[in-house]
Amino acid sequence: MSEEQVARTLNQARRDLGIKYKNASPQPLRDYIYEVNMRRYGDKLGPTYDYLIKVKRKSNMDIIKSSSTPNSNIDNLLLGFEEWLRRQ
Repeated sequence: MSEEQVARTLNQARRDLGIKYKNASPQPLRDYIYEVNMRRYGDKLGPTYDYLIKVKRKSNMDIIKSSSTPNSNIDNLLLGFEEWLRRQ
């Protein structure tokens, strides 16, 4: 398997895991996460392989290494949730 194939496979595995956890989240929170991801990455599940390569200019090895790294600060990601929820 080439380095690119490994990077693509691991990126997809991370996205698949994200689906599992997003589906376990309450609906309003899930909708918020999808909206934030669409704004940031143009995809409701988060960064795709192509986004990481073309927009973020990541290498295949960068993608491989980051595929097993959780978000560093979940609290930061959820900062706008309360305000978003009030507007709904």
